[in-house]
Amino acid sequence: MQSTFRGPIMLTLTSSHSAQALSRQPFDGTLPLSEVTLPIRTPRTMTDDEVSGMIETFNRYGFVILDCESSERDDLLALKTWLGNAAPHKRADADGVVPINAFEPVAGHIDSSHEAHLPHTDGAFSDTPERIITLQCVRPSRNGGLSTLSSAKAAYRHVVACYGDITPLTRADALTIERTTQKSTAAVFKEDDDGWSIKFRMNDGAATATPAPAAADMYGSLACFLTDPENMLLFPLEPGQILIGDNTAVTHGRTSYPPHQRRNMRRLNFDGRGALARELVFGFSDD
Repeated sequence: MQSTFRGPIMLTLTSSHSAQALSRQPFDGTLPLSEVTLPIRTPRTMTDDEVSGMIETFNRYGFVILDCESSERDDLLALKTWLGNAAPHKRADADGVVPINAFEPVAGHIDSSHEAHLPHTDGAFSDTPERIITLQCVRPSRNGGLSTLSSAKAAYRHVVACYGDITPLTRADALTIERTTQKSTAAVFKEDDDGWSIKFRMNDGAATATPAPAAADMYGSLACFLTDPENMLLFPLEPGQILIGDNTAVTHGRTSYPPHQRRNMRRLNFDGRGALARELVFGFSDD
């Protein structure tokens, strides 16, 4: 019988976040879901092997799907132990959970509609975005409402291959993102000691994204790459499944679905300062 995991694992195959970042793999629409899906009973009683599997998959691709036996709210809240503090959000409840459904549409929040949500990173209106995103499926739509994921590392390689010097996208004024009273101007690709990270949003009816003149052409090419179906992993989240993603290395989105269908998800994002803070990789390398 495997023991229930009680504390952070120190993986011997990694010596630092920078070393781990070298192993992060780009992906496209051909990635088998079986490679990134981890069947578990519940996040509340994960075994050592299950936590290790979650870390390994997250570090390799920038995301992992936990396939849980139920869609209990407490399953999502249990991730706080591993992933840190809940990120603030205007529509969050006391636990930090944000409803992702169209039951009560909120102006300026496309996630509260049935419309398509184009590839983006969360917290794009903030100067300090959250590091980890999670999405728990309570009830999928029968048609549409598919989740989309795109690799920032693959997108970075695309821009480098097309333009060589991507400096305009790394400047502090590269992209201005606005929604109602929220506004942030920052680099699209940012480099630090651990590698590169992405911050991205597009004009989607709820937000406006305005690239600096020098970055406009590159930004357009990047947007085309991230929205190309060949470069996107497109899949339905099933009831009980929880998507966990690196908000600095993966863009995510959703296809539209019929207004009469009651798709229901729960979002809970984190600062990454939980028990696994020293084990998780964030961002990507430029190799």
